[in-house]
Amino acid sequence: MQNGSARKAEHAAAMPAATPAGPEPLAVLRERFLRDGYLVVRGAVPQDLCRKAVAAFEGEVKPSRSYFLRHEFGTYDRHVFTEHGYMKYPIMNVQDLSRTRFGSFVRHGLDVLTSRRIREVMAALLGEEGRMVHTMFFDGNQQTWAHRDSHYIDSERVGSMIGVWVAAEDIDPGAGRFFVYAGSHRVATPPELGLDRIDPNSRAYKDAMADWAKRSGCELVAPELKRGDMILWSSLTVHGSLPTTEPRCSRKSFTAHYIPQSHGYLWGRHVRGAQREIAVNGVRIARHADQGSWATQTKAAVRELLHARAPWLLAGALALRRGARRLASGTARRPR
Repeated sequence: MQNGSARKAEHAAAMPAATPAGPEPLAVLRERFLRDGYLVVRGAVPQDLCRKAVAAFEGEVKPSRSYFLRHEFGTYDRHVFTEHGYMKYPIMNVQDLSRTRFGSFVRHGLDVLTSRRIREVMAALLGEEGRMVHTMFFDGNQQTWAHRDSHYIDSERVGSMIGVWVAAEDIDPGAGRFFVYAGSHRVATPPELGLDRIDPNSRAYKDAMADWAKRSGCELVAPELKRGDMILWSSLTVHGSLPTTEPRCSRKSFTAHYIPQSHGYLWGRHVRGAQREIAVNGVRIARHADQGSWATQTKAAVRELLHARAPWLLAGALALRRGARRLASGTARRPR
């Protein structure tokens, strides 16, 4: 993102994109969401709950030497910290973490993502109760490129999924604000760009999407978000995060993706997602793996050892595994 875009985002943050203090009628929120493709709700999650979740992260997760499934690479890795001590790569699928080691973080994190106001707004936007299919936790900012979630994960009825990003602390403007291109959910990308076909993790996708978004005529909006505020967006809305200009600042936040409870969901529009579930505060939450199992942690440790001692062997093994998965299930893609 260029400096000009960042300035445009700061200007756009002053636009009347957010709801005022106090709950607005759900019908009004739904109308705004359908029009803009995103919605900001102030004070959606109790601040004390956000503080508890952050304290649990600092006390249980951050000091841990365990391997966590990472959003960035789709692999299990130990923490990598920025020069100012923040976890660089977000954790994927909080619901899959070990309750024995990280029980407080899992409990408070899922309470944040299933809090009453989120459930109410999601039901109003989805037209029925929501089902959570994917979660993340961020500490630092990895600067996520402009993308559509639908190119990674979506409801089986494409375009029906809704993402929610909850600020677990006051997000400094220089920490890498979340941005959306308002109205981009209603604008089709040119077929010749192939954005619905090419690998959305590739450089070709990133460059083509960023260039198209800037020329789309949609306004880039990066609203100010305080602890407990949330932003919701359509799976077809182009979004990402701005570069970090203040590396001393963190951006602790939780993300979840909801689909209508009656829908199935797809990964990469090819593979149906996991069907195992738990329930938290009445919300059905998909489980994908047991991240804390002995087998998962051992495999991650072996992979780390191979990476350090025999990277050529690891690269070959990973290539064979990717090929086998493509043959078995199509081109599955990591959600963002």
